[in-house]
Amino acid sequence: MADEPFVDTHIHFFDKSYAGLQWAWLEPGFSFRKWTFDEAIDSPRYGPTEFRAEAASTGLAGAVHVHCADPLPEPAVETAWIDSLAAASGWPQAQVGRCDLDAPDAAATIMAESASPLFRGIRDPFSAKRLDADIAAPAMDALAAIGASLEVRRHHNDFAVVDELATRWPTVPILLSHGCLPLERTPDEHAAWSAAIRSLAHRPNVACKISTVVGASQPEPRIELVRPWILSCVEAFGADRCMLASNFPIDRPYVSYGQLVDLYRESVAELSVTERQAILAETAARLYEFELVVATDPIEGEPS
Repeated sequence: MADEPFVDTHIHFFDKSYAGLQWAWLEPGFSFRKWTFDEAIDSPRYGPTEFRAEAASTGLAGAVHVHCADPLPEPAVETAWIDSLAAASGWPQAQVGRCDLDAPDAAATIMAESASPLFRGIRDPFSAKRLDADIAAPAMDALAAIGASLEVRRHHNDFAVVDELATRWPTVPILLSHGCLPLERTPDEHAAWSAAIRSLAHRPNVACKISTVVGASQPEPRIELVRPWILSCVEAFGADRCMLASNFPIDRPYVSYGQLVDLYRESVAELSVTERQAILAETAARLYEFELVVATDPIEGEPS
């Protein structure tokens, strides 16, 4: 099992020397939800070289970059930058851009980002607090027209609008970012969240990105604390609609990359070979439309 390929569907790159973008979350004092800036993630840059070095010997066979520049007046600037990194290094294999679904120019933003050969969909960073199907209609129509996906993060008590989006736009894949895991990882929250995702899983175009199982809301990298959340996602959606992610370097203060991948592998160890391969890599490669790559160690000094 240790040799089975692994695809990371949620990573973040930055380069402080790049004049066209900013990353506010790298500033001391920044906080979001339970997460606060930590010097453990700070460095001049984090690109393909640094990422592949951190993921060495984990079976990494693909990665999806998710937008992280902030502020970001023109999201296509970030997608173009990620394209340039991939052109130089071969990594990542796909990317998710940013779009505020309620913005008047949302559809135009999506079309501009879709010029990227790696573009597969968008994430709205405000979807946890504001999400309205009627207001989002122009953006959803644009996603449907180009075959792109939408990633949302929403509390499980507020899944009704996600269900509505999935129903009204059945050809748009809707991915639950970070599994929509609750901020409080209590037994009661697990029960409520599990019931909610099982209900939402009846929509065939909804899939689950499992991530932040170790992070600000659950900082202990212990299998007994991680496995129940992962297996609940698999029970709800099935292996062909579940994939894994690291959220690196954001979650580095809580777990090393190798530890996290080991926790993932151990959590799914008792599933069938077909199910493991789907969850670890094949579902991600299918939904994000790329071929798995042969895992190799990074070349010292390669472009990042």
